[in-house]
Amino acid sequence: MSVRYLPIVFILTVVAAVCFSVGSARAEEPDTEPPVERQDPSTNPTPDNALIANETGLPLSEIDSAIAFQDTFAEYADGLLEQFPGQISAIWMDSPLGAQGPSTRGHVRFVGDVPSGVNSTGNIFLTGGGAISMDDHKLRAEAAADALTGLGYQNLATFFDPGNNVIRVELLLPQGATQPTEASIVQAVQGRVAAAQSLTGRAGQVNDSDLKLTVLEGSGPFVIDHHSRGGNWLRYNSRRRCTSGWSVSGSDGDGILTAAHCNVNKFEQPGVTPYSMDHIDQEWGAKGDVEYLTTSHEELAEFYSDATKIRDVTGTKSTSSMPGGSVCFYGRSSDDRTCSIEVEAINVTVVAGGVTVSSLARTDDTPSISGDSGGGWSRNFTAWGINKGHDNQGKGYFTPVEVAEDALDVTIKTQ
Repeated sequence: MSVRYLPIVFILTVVAAVCFSVGSARAEEPDTEPPVERQDPSTNPTPDNALIANETGLPLSEIDSAIAFQDTFAEYADGLLEQFPGQISAIWMDSPLGAQGPSTRGHVRFVGDVPSGVNSTGNIFLTGGGAISMDDHKLRAEAAADALTGLGYQNLATFFDPGNNVIRVELLLPQGATQPTEASIVQAVQGRVAAAQSLTGRAGQVNDSDLKLTVLEGSGPFVIDHHSRGGNWLRYNSRRRCTSGWSVSGSDGDGILTAAHCNVNKFEQPGVTPYSMDHIDQEWGAKGDVEYLTTSHEELAEFYSDATKIRDVTGTKSTSSMPGGSVCFYGRSSDDRTCSIEVEAINVTVVAGGVTVSSLARTDDTPSISGDSGGGWSRNFTAWGINKGHDNQGKGYFTPVEVAEDALDVTIKTQ
């Protein structure tokens, strides 16, 4: 599996965060939770690697090597972003043509020339020739979505594809509907981009070579939000709706994250009477689909990797280095941890039934079903995102944790 693109938006399903009852100034309950296995990073730092090997049929040693490279490249790319702000046009990972399994090559494209003294090493490739920055690519893709909704389209996704250096536009239209020409879409997008005061110079120009249109046939919405039935853990009164996400600290108290579209008010913990949650804040638009709630219990820096295993949260994943990276998903409704998944794009904007949500990540696959919204995307002991849902192509969507923290002014709890 190799990464194909970078930005787009959709539904999210996040690993269930744990809100244990422990002795504190907050409410106490007897510890009646069913036995679970605690997975310790000190004894097995990469438990998801074995899942990827099992799902792909590749040797574990090959998976270990690929994931170690991805972690190394992510750290390297994050360092370049700090060192050269505004000078990087794209970051992504992929694999050689025809290769199977997790990505094993990293790419960084600079605006203009590669800076003096910055050299490629191993499977990391540095190139120049980028016309605009990563931030400008994100703004242009969002402007494209605005232009299309202005034309009356209700179900679509837009994002920047770094490998092909184009804005991808995916339109979902009913069977028999009149299909727009790529030229008409380019014209509409150019008008919106040119009007944006934040986009100047080359960033304010869109021509035929900058955009790739794909028309998909089907009924809306473009993304299906997973919250209607089947989810464990988070309820609206007596009805299970969604999966809980990551524990957070914030100015309004410790709490948990889930998807904003869920509409939940109770936390269901095995062996404990479901207890109330209070809504504090949410974002369902420019910075993803995420909600911050507090409870009367203590929220720990832990999560269920599946129904019988609990792990510590030891870190969070930066958004910029996600494309091409291997990631896992677990939701209470589907109840199946799956890891042979890659992030295709970041900064994805999705319009579903006329509702626009931006700053999402898109994956090439997902096991997510109704009830999985809000659950955690992760790998090993690192938090990646909060689940939103899936589209009719089988792609998954989540809000990256960095985006959620910024939108709600919270911090993911880590050990």
